[in-house]
Amino acid sequence: MLKGWLVRIVIAVSLIANAVFGWNYYSDNVVNYVFDGDSFELKNGSRVRLLNVDSPEIGLCGAEGAKKRLEELILNRFVSLKESNFDAFGRRQGLIYQGSLLVNEVMLKEGWGRVNYMPNSQNEKLKSAYKSAKENRLGIFGLSCQDVEPENPDCVIKANIDENTSKKFYYLSDCRNYDQVKIDLDRGERFFCNEAEASAAGFTKASGCE
Repeated sequence: MLKGWLVRIVIAVSLIANAVFGWNYYSDNVVNYVFDGDSFELKNGSRVRLLNVDSPEIGLCGAEGAKKRLEELILNRFVSLKESNFDAFGRRQGLIYQGSLLVNEVMLKEGWGRVNYMPNSQNEKLKSAYKSAKENRLGIFGLSCQDVEPENPDCVIKANIDENTSKKFYYLSDCRNYDQVKIDLDRGERFFCNEAEASAAGFTKASGCE
């Protein structure tokens, strides 16, 4: 008789412990705040980025639209993080699922970010989503964020960020390859009126400009 009660007590304690663990896991993985179109904070304080998605930083072309869309997808909702790793700044990143929905894919497919190519199981799906958004001019690709002309005809110095190295260079109108350099406002590229302004913003003169 006593043994039977002990078994029941052990089972009850186990069920309660599992329920508490499950609730803590659920609540910790609810999105508390969205910073921009590719990063957010969980209720446990962890900051997380969408793997292989680069959305515009706040203040750049398309940033508000990207943030708003990510909020619609995940804010105050439970998400699961798969294939997690850390970026160069020590932030967690991974494939983010809200239910069965792959959020990384949605953001790219709707044009709210550019794809990068860190290895993961969904690479081909993410690249295909990005290609579709560009071809259909969705999101940032339909907001005149790319290949723009200077608003001021006297400000023609092109400030460009290398996609492979993230190094910042500026090009004068007589620089070699000047005409091939494109300005993408969603990436923080822009025009400057003089070299001093470009240098102050962290850009250095490109080779072939001597």
